[in-house]
Amino acid sequence: MSFKANQQSSLFTQTEPDEMRQRFRQIAFQITQSARSPIRRAPLAIEGDSRKIDELIDGPFTRVITSPPYPNRMSYIRELRPYMYWLGYLSEARQAGELDWQAIGGTWGIATSRLVEWKPNGAHIAYANFDSIIGEIANSGRKNGALLANYIQRYFVDIVTHLTNLKKILVPDTQIIYIVGNSKFYNTLVPVEKIYASIMQQCGFVEPKIELLRKRNSKKELYEYVVSARAGM
Repeated sequence: MSFKANQQSSLFTQTEPDEMRQRFRQIAFQITQSARSPIRRAPLAIEGDSRKIDELIDGPFTRVITSPPYPNRMSYIRELRPYMYWLGYLSEARQAGELDWQAIGGTWGIATSRLVEWKPNGAHIAYANFDSIIGEIANSGRKNGALLANYIQRYFVDIVTHLTNLKKILVPDTQIIYIVGNSKFYNTLVPVEKIYASIMQQCGFVEPKIELLRKRNSKKELYEYVVSARAGM
């Protein structure tokens, strides 16, 4: 920083407005070029439970690209409540908690108290260190350790159900691509990307791959990943 009267030379070859205009043109060009691609099937939004996706749509499909909620106890219902009330989707406070309980990764309102009593009922997560991760969080000595351990376990049990039923509506060799972020609870890092890759194999997908996507703007250990695999025969 300087209070000198004379102007210092710019660090850039163009002025900031020129840089912004050029970048806008580049982005607009990319969008218009992408829009030229033919749409072979009309886009369709379907309301339903992704754990029962085979009951919602018939398929078969040849590519899946999605970014599910991350297991970081972020409640989309909690964040969007004002808009959902204004738009008439919610009229009572309890409805928000009920809706969050139905969601994968939902943990707000009534969902919190239900998590305390939730049991996996024999559901298995194939990742080798999963039980030790759950145990470490549950026995951390923190007030909500057991609650958060249940939250993480329920999240991945739901993902097993989702992927198991998703495979039913895919053609063989279909590529699935999931954008996910890892999580940290207290001092325990949850390798979400590795657990996803393991679950994909557990559910009959093959050749799982993990690619680092970006550093997230939160704790230093947290990143986003691309986890992909192919539907087996």
